[in-house]
Amino acid sequence: MIILLITLQVGDRISFVVNGKSLTLSRQEVERRMAGIAPEVIRSHVVVVGRVRYPVKQVFERVTGLDRLDFTSATARRHFAKLGFELARDQS
Repeated sequence: MIILLITLQVGDRISFVVNGKSLTLSRQEVERRMAGIAPEVIRSHVVVVGRVRYPVKQVFERVTGLDRLDFTSATARRHFAKLGFELARDQS
């Protein structure tokens, strides 16, 4: 599998390519799509969206439509960081 990542940030939106799929996201879009969604069990990497701690892969999958097996946590973390989200590693 070849993964090509290209990121372009314009204003509050970022555009990037993951596995040949072109995507554009904004912080507001991520917050809107995750509103009211219950977080899954956190195993390691966390992103805080609207004061709720979520596994990064849960959020990235939901907001991009990509299957979790098609991207890494590092990919999701990098793009969420560019959008200004708080990221952490669960220590439990």
